[in-house]
Amino acid sequence: MHIQIDVAGVPDELRPRLSLACGLLAAEQLQVDMQTWQGRNCDVLVVDMQNGYGRLAYEVAKRRGLLVLGFGFEGHDIGTPGLCRLDRQAPVAAIARALKGMLLPFTAVEKNAVTGLLDICMRETGCPTDLLARQGNVAVILRPAAGRIHARSVSDLLAAEARLLNIGWFWSLTADTTRNEANWHITRSLDSFLVIACRRYHARLPLLADRTFRLKRWPDIVALADDVDSLRLAALLHQSPWSVRELAQRTGMGITLVNAFCWAALAGGSMTSDESQVVALSTRRMSQPAPSILQRVARHFGLKFGHEHYRV
Repeated sequence: MHIQIDVAGVPDELRPRLSLACGLLAAEQLQVDMQTWQGRNCDVLVVDMQNGYGRLAYEVAKRRGLLVLGFGFEGHDIGTPGLCRLDRQAPVAAIARALKGMLLPFTAVEKNAVTGLLDICMRETGCPTDLLARQGNVAVILRPAAGRIHARSVSDLLAAEARLLNIGWFWSLTADTTRNEANWHITRSLDSFLVIACRRYHARLPLLADRTFRLKRWPDIVALADDVDSLRLAALLHQSPWSVRELAQRTGMGITLVNAFCWAALAGGSMTSDESQVVALSTRRMSQPAPSILQRVARHFGLKFGHEHYRV
């Protein structure tokens, strides 16, 4: 797997350790190309917050949703998603472990790689029955077939969004009467809910590898009319199949943000993988014997030839 790591504002005494750490990643089947950052997107951006150029690069990376390995971050953005902080005196082994921890979680493609409410949505995509999902004192009703999510209050809906990957979510089947009688009057499109929630956790979602995906229906993201990035991704996926990496390169968006949109579309049921369709098509083609010369000549002249009903 080829990895692009860019460096911005990192002092000279730290660069040899960083280069050696990148070399150690070869044992994990990761081929690293390390270059000075020039404003482009990359898999990991390494910055030093004690340097003006490093601070500028970090602000750009944060807006684009890039993974950042940062040095000199005392008191700076401790809780920023996608940020891994290290001491400037960190040894080579520690730097290698940090890079490995940032990159390897993104190689999984299994649905069960996610947890919490997102896992429930993935497993029950298109379920014809309403589902009551609960985590602690937060409860929502999922209607996968209708593409809606309901809650008793706005705060419950926002809490569900913030706890998307938290463990401890439980769900059960519930009748439509329960939803109506319990006054679950706060509702939102399930697609838009998942897009917002997955974007919040974009740095923690496994990368959907190099499979290709396409939309089987347009996602209900009317509530996100100002979200130009999501609309661009939906338009591209609606036209033809794309992989996550191809979409990131085409749009210039951070790969983790593109990946988050794809997870949301999969969980909401608006997107499917083209892989199974391609495999099935190729299998059917391989299983059919090639027509003989006589059959091809007969078809060319519009003749019917064969044993059963005289058809080719």
